[in-house]
Amino acid sequence: MSKAGRMAASNVLMLKKAGDKRQEQALQEAFKKADVDGNGKLSVDEYYRILQEHSIAITKEEITNLLEAANKNQDGYLTRAEFLGESQQNKTSEMIEKAEKAFNIIDRNRDGFITKSEMLQNMKKLSEKQINAVFERNDKDGDGKLSKEEFTEMMCREKKL
Repeated sequence: MSKAGRMAASNVLMLKKAGDKRQEQALQEAFKKADVDGNGKLSVDEYYRILQEHSIAITKEEITNLLEAANKNQDGYLTRAEFLGESQQNKTSEMIEKAEKAFNIIDRNRDGFITKSEMLQNMKKLSEKQINAVFERNDKDGDGKLSKEEFTEMMCREKKL
């Protein structure tokens, strides 16, 4: 694979790293456009076509090699989840990093735990009743404090609609 071809294809695959909503939406749209048969996965031919449309010089053999690296279930196709997978990993890493930063701000005495009092002092928009509910749901060990792990898990949990 030529260095330029590898870089171009890698750039397309790694667009996912941005984590920004607009780029994620653009990736969703790119996947949808590339998935011409609408089966929810990209074949080598579909991937090749979309790269050619964007003037990215790459051979089908190079795409096959790239798909083998990204294709987690080894079925010869790149699913939407595999295509967006790095984006999800990066988003999770960013969420963990943000949760840890927030934890460090709220944990005023730096003892490694957030108390209800510390949360009340920092979270002016939450009532005492709401903070009690946060602790009821997320204080897994029942010690009346949130550890960094409990807080991070709470902050990174997927929201249920």
